[in-house]
Amino acid sequence: MGDYRHWRDQAGAAAQAAIGLLVVEDHPAARPCPSCARLMQRVRVGATPDFRLDRCAACALLWLDRGEWDALRSAGLATSLEEILSERWQRDLQAQEVRTRRIAQLREKHGAECMEELARMREWLDTQPHRDELLALLRAGW
Repeated sequence: MGDYRHWRDQAGAAAQAAIGLLVVEDHPAARPCPSCARLMQRVRVGATPDFRLDRCAACALLWLDRGEWDALRSAGLATSLEEILSERWQRDLQAQEVRTRRIAQLREKHGAECMEELARMREWLDTQPHRDELLALLRAGW
């Protein structure tokens, strides 16, 4: 991570350069750390790009498989590795995935048209100063 921090501080905006077609060869399982031989953690980057980085919690070594660096640069995440490795990033990513699955389940159960109408109504309600009163009226069948 020390080399990365030095590069990040020197690279600035040039680090976010766009890359063409990307091929990421994500290793499918946890691997031993090349430095200390402990098992490395697999850390999700995001839904897009969808791959995992290998990090050794013991010695702080970070391993990137072929194409992962280019994918990070292409997604504008090359200078955000410390944030990606944080617990907050990982929790937010999990919460986003749960929400995406829940929306898919609701769309399957109630239909896309119904869910789009509910989303439109929610957006409208969010702009109303008496939102809670309006919701109470709906629940009460006014």
